[in-house]
Amino acid sequence: MTSAPPLDPGSLAAQLRLYETVLQATPDLVYVFDRQHRFIYANDALLTMWGMRWEEAANKTCLELGYEPWHAQMHDVEIEQVIATGQPVRGEVPFPHTTQGVRVYDYIFTPVFGPDGQVEAIAGSTRDITARKQHEQHMQLLINELNHRVKNTLALVQSMTLQTLRNCADLDGAQEKIEQRLLALSDAHNILTQEGWHGAEIEQIARAAARPHQPGEDERFDISGPPFRLDPRRAVALAMALHELCTNAVKYGALSVPQGRVRMDWAQRRHGEAELLELTWEECGGPVVQVPAQRGFGTRLIERGLKHDLGGEVQLAFEPAGVTCRISVPVVQGAAA
Repeated sequence: MTSAPPLDPGSLAAQLRLYETVLQATPDLVYVFDRQHRFIYANDALLTMWGMRWEEAANKTCLELGYEPWHAQMHDVEIEQVIATGQPVRGEVPFPHTTQGVRVYDYIFTPVFGPDGQVEAIAGSTRDITARKQHEQHMQLLINELNHRVKNTLALVQSMTLQTLRNCADLDGAQEKIEQRLLALSDAHNILTQEGWHGAEIEQIARAAARPHQPGEDERFDISGPPFRLDPRRAVALAMALHELCTNAVKYGALSVPQGRVRMDWAQRRHGEAELLELTWEECGGPVVQVPAQRGFGTRLIERGLKHDLGGEVQLAFEPAGVTCRISVPVVQGAAA
């Protein structure tokens, strides 16, 4: 078998073959305009985007090839600018690919100088940057969401701190309550972070709230219910409310005595046309419950804040046998697992 002759880099024919191979191999769109704005070269990538053969596109302007009038006029102005200044022009533009739909392209028009130093043609190169643009848009959405989330969290922390200080008689007690509430908020955020801030299962939230109050093998909570995901706002609201219920139970209710227990369960039920998630907190085995003389911040957070953030109904009852809290939440489409 005879080997191919070595390439002669000085041969014009060899150079043309090299250039044509490179131009046809690149995924970028490569083309050349003459001074009358007509295409005198287009590589395969550009012809594929148009859905044309070169015989159909040769020596036609953008407008003649079917470009929108505004688009064709924009390129006409840019070509004239390159001819007049001898400087490249760069831009971005959307354009419909024949098989891939509308794509976003970054392009540059570059002057081709003749022997007399005048612009004799305009070379162009265009790159599909749709994926990059989509990534940038996604990152901007994430940044906006993060800003929104941080503002909401800071507003919650500020309100929680002010209300705690207002309802505590001494700074030591206030500090302890603030720390506990911040830890509860942190636990909720940890769960949401693990889930990519898409939401959290009610069971995750419930068990996180119960965990600090049943050390070792001492199970004080009966937790049950079907899989159900809450969006981040509702997950945080429920976590904070369960923290307040646990704190109250530890101080005055079922968790203040060894034999006391708490039942937390939930289920989906239909009421008329509405699909509701009904969650119940019920204490038993604790001391006789006394109705508080005034509503503290924790009680208000459960009765008002939870109702507002969950968009449902909250019934908090200080029954002698034990505190009960019943929460009814409208089911958001797709929330149930």
